[in-house]
Amino acid sequence: MSESNKIAWQRLAIEAPVIIVSILLAFAIDAWWEERADRQAETVLLQRLQADFKELDASLAIVEEEHQWAATYCEYFMGLPLGSTLEENKDIDTGVFLVFMASRTFNPGSGAIASFHSNEGGRLIQNQALADKILAWSGLLEELQEEEANLQKGVAERWSPFIASRVALGPYLNRVNLYNNIPESILKPEVRQPLIVDEAFMNHVLDRYKWQQIALRDIKPVRSAVEEILQLIEAELN
Repeated sequence: MSESNKIAWQRLAIEAPVIIVSILLAFAIDAWWEERADRQAETVLLQRLQADFKELDASLAIVEEEHQWAATYCEYFMGLPLGSTLEENKDIDTGVFLVFMASRTFNPGSGAIASFHSNEGGRLIQNQALADKILAWSGLLEELQEEEANLQKGVAERWSPFIASRVALGPYLNRVNLYNNIPESILKPEVRQPLIVDEAFMNHVLDRYKWQQIALRDIKPVRSAVEEILQLIEAELN
């Protein structure tokens, strides 16, 4: 072998590993950069999801409390003797409102949760248990939304028309002041008429109570899921 060939092979033996190492290093840098970008995107997504679920948790607490109050007033009315007259005070008027006229429901919102579903956000979240729970969120809401729709239907078709046929609603609503956007025509300061607890009154209270209990049953697993999701998000962000 000539001296020049020997030098060429020696140079190749030295340069080849350097080239290979350089290529591998470039791949490693690209992978690291891509992973870093994914982690940053995951952090941003988790922060947005955390804000959304905190808002949902607060909203669910309010809705659950109102459901519970409505159920409590149903129980109170069911304990009254037939033929009795409801007292004239703010607590009783609030109960009449919550049982016969209230139809607030839980709004699951959208924001980051909708974006998570539409943009395949589950790909970014490394915690599979967390990703699965968020993906199952809309399905978890179905029963609650169905029962709350039943409550709304009952208010619109049965309970409010019944109570409006018995008394002027204005005095009851004016004493409550829980909800906005009530038409001025309904809030007219009319004389509060006495409400008699008869069989028809009791049947409507029982009907409301039935649907109220189902809604209370279905809201509990939703609240538990939100709390669990928030705990998992907190753990990931930390």
